[in-house]
Amino acid sequence: MYPLAMHRTYRKKQFLFWIIFGLITVAIVWMLSYYSYEYFSRGSTYEELIQAAADRHGIDSRLLKAVIWQESRFDQYARGSKGEVGLMQIMPGPKHAVQDWASRHKEKLPCIGLLYNPSLNIEIGAWYLSRALSHWTKYDAGIELALCEYNAGYSKAKTWCPPTYDGEVMDRISYNSTRGYVQAIMDKYHEYLGLTKEQD
Repeated sequence: MYPLAMHRTYRKKQFLFWIIFGLITVAIVWMLSYYSYEYFSRGSTYEELIQAAADRHGIDSRLLKAVIWQESRFDQYARGSKGEVGLMQIMPGPKHAVQDWASRHKEKLPCIGLLYNPSLNIEIGAWYLSRALSHWTKYDAGIELALCEYNAGYSKAKTWCPPTYDGEVMDRISYNSTRGYVQAIMDKYHEYLGLTKEQD
């Protein structure tokens, strides 16, 4: 009797183990599928808007896409800790991107709710990035400087500007957060460049 009871207990434990193992496996597969879908599909959702805005403002669409990836991971409802809004984490309020865009285009200042609209958000962000890029066209590291400006403002970007047009920028960035931000975007930008070349 005793060995039989032991055997039954062992069978129950084994059965329970396989149930738990199966549930964990299903959960892992579901999570991988979900996050893979989120990672690979969100970017393509806004592909046409990104391309159109990039064309209007003379930006490489892959750079614009890399900025959106870093800013929001393609989440149109993203909200930053300092009030940044939407896909490109544009800043409302005085002396920020939205105010600058509205003044430049003689538009009424959009309310916060409208800034979550992907089309408007990408339009304002692309315009702001394009303006930043235009400030640094003479520099070999002009893209990095423009990204510094997008993240930390023109004044800070100017302090990190190299003394020569062919100088390096990354080591001059005194904010760790901005340096990491710029590096992440440049890495993603090069990844997108590589993907495009492979498709060609």
